Amino acid sequence: MSEQDAADRAVKKVFAILGVDIDKPESIEEFREDLRFGRKMRRAADHSMMAIVGTVAVGLCIAVWTGFAAKLAE
Repeated sequence: MSEQDAADRAVKKVFAILGVDIDKPESIEEFREDLRFGRKMRRAADHSMMAIVGTVAVGLCIAVWTGFAAKLAE
């Protein structure tokens, strides 16, 4: 067995473990779509986290401003 054959078998085995039959184009395309979906979810989670951090920061600023304004009004 040549090195190329061994490498091909190893790649095929790894993809089989991941549930992808590399001999079927539809299986490969489904795997690609799954990866794209995962990327979209990761990006959405990143944006959500930024929104949460921004909301908390604005809330803290409003709380500080309200306390400061209340102290000045006394």
